[in-house]
Amino acid sequence: MGSSELVHPADGTDNNDQAITAEDRKLLDQLAELWRSHAVRDLGTRHETGRLLNERFGPPTASQPQGKQVIKKASEELAISMSDISRMRNFAFHFSGLAALQQAHPEAKNWTRLKKVLPNLSPDKGGDAKQPAESPSRPATRGIARSIKSLRSMLKRLENPPVGAEWAGLLADVQELAEAISDHLEIRVKVAVRVKDSKPVATKRLGRVA
Repeated sequence: MGSSELVHPADGTDNNDQAITAEDRKLLDQLAELWRSHAVRDLGTRHETGRLLNERFGPPTASQPQGKQVIKKASEELAISMSDISRMRNFAFHFSGLAALQQAHPEAKNWTRLKKVLPNLSPDKGGDAKQPAESPSRPATRGIARSIKSLRSMLKRLENPPVGAEWAGLLADVQELAEAISDHLEIRVKVAVRVKDSKPVATKRLGRVA
């Protein structure tokens, strides 16, 4: 993390490049090669991205004015949002590798599910055996219960199921809701499609996960 000789920008170079050192440029090229060589941008690619950035600039929990410009440049060159890069750094900070992740959170099998796990990890420590932070307040749970009751009430008042594009959109929403319930409430929800009076409707089968 020592200082390095600055790379002098050529005429017309963006001002954002003026704070990029030769060592920083080497890191950016390394990241570009990493993402270029992996056709499937899996968890391994994202963990290595976070590890390389943390190795250069230190843990993501500390203030890092030195790395801010480089990370912004990496976001531009890799076409990855700053928020996703931040998540990758936290991923590498909390877990030494994929084996450690799967041991602690076997449900996090892809980037979408891992992004749901990361906010619940203790922010002040790194390492492998991470435990979830304190549970959210009880009012949030009561809000979920109220929303479920409200949805149930509205469904009871629905005389006929929607059709066409409206039905397809509703089905997609139900499937996403089922996935969220399975992930966060430990209740397995299966969404199936059946035909009733020639009109498709969505049915659910629920069973608590053992």
